[in-house]
Amino acid sequence: MILSPLHFCSYHSGRPMVHIFFVISGFVLSLKPLKLARARNHAALQTTLSSSVFRRGMRLFLPTSASTFMVMVLVYTGWIGDQPLASFTLQFRDWLHAVWQIGYSWDWDKLQWLPYDVHVWTIPIEMAQSMLLFVTITGLSRCKVWIRLLMLVSLMVYCLQCGRWAGFEFLGGALVAEVGLIQTARAERDANKEMPIDEDAPKSWKNKAISLFWMANFIFALFIAGWPNRGVLDTPGLRRIAPYTMEPYWSQRSEDEQAFSWFALGAMQIVFACQQLPLLQKFFTSGPAQYLASISYALYLMHGPVLDICAHRWMPYVWWALGSTETSTMWTRTFAWFGGAIGLGIPVFWAADIFWRAVDIPSVEFAKWLENKCIVKED
Repeated sequence: MILSPLHFCSYHSGRPMVHIFFVISGFVLSLKPLKLARARNHAALQTTLSSSVFRRGMRLFLPTSASTFMVMVLVYTGWIGDQPLASFTLQFRDWLHAVWQIGYSWDWDKLQWLPYDVHVWTIPIEMAQSMLLFVTITGLSRCKVWIRLLMLVSLMVYCLQCGRWAGFEFLGGALVAEVGLIQTARAERDANKEMPIDEDAPKSWKNKAISLFWMANFIFALFIAGWPNRGVLDTPGLRRIAPYTMEPYWSQRSEDEQAFSWFALGAMQIVFACQQLPLLQKFFTSGPAQYLASISYALYLMHGPVLDICAHRWMPYVWWALGSTETSTMWTRTFAWFGGAIGLGIPVFWAADIFWRAVDIPSVEFAKWLENKCIVKED
């Protein structure tokens, strides 16, 4: 498919979003441990990492088990899928096997179409890379800051060159967190100093240049996010970039995976830009954005099942209003996407909010409760 210059694919394609989410996951999981490492509070750091390792599996797999169980019931009752199994017992056993597959985290970053919800292919990858991140932070926690930065960058390059894009993204999240902590500490030191007045003007120009640099990174990353699933060599702009794709992604991976190195780099650019640009910070720290962050995991788990139930019932009406899909143009497909986003977005967000309150939050609380029951209390 040849994309328009507007590059709508970056907005409606889920592929780059996964990579951005992985960088954010690395950031969130590493921020507190890195703060403790910088404070040289190694006892609290060990406790934090131990707690993270203990609870991580429950945090990821309890909600996915619940969501896929719901899908299994919908499949058996005929709401989703083509043909349910002969009995509920057989369907239940098939679901148990699917849960086992979701929990199989030994393939690192293998793409697989898992039964009951194909979107949960990211969950075993998330588990594996979380453990990699915790081990890396443990090993680097006692290092000097500049050595830790150097080692993080080296490990990121190593992961990307080896084709392990997810490891690059999780460690990249830790790099973003470390850079942010360095800037915060520097700002606190500068606040305690009296800066000469004549330095204000050049500093202003310097800040503008830095902002333009990060804005350019953000825009370029959004352009890369429009990488199509097929026919990149026929896509304006991207066809000039595609032949420079690094190995082993270009020649040894399927067409779906060829863009992963670009998505990984673009995800780093986007998250870094969001950290460095006050305008983006203001947007993503607003109330609605914070609410979306809270329900993000529930939204991810619910959007697939809800779309399976509603999309084939809603979209025919959208296309009836716009015309045939066979004679559609770029603009009619764009309007169809907006119609689908509005009509299907409402039930998706509604289901995500319910799942967040009924399953996601209790899963987090249960993991904390179980940890408290299992650990040896300190005197």
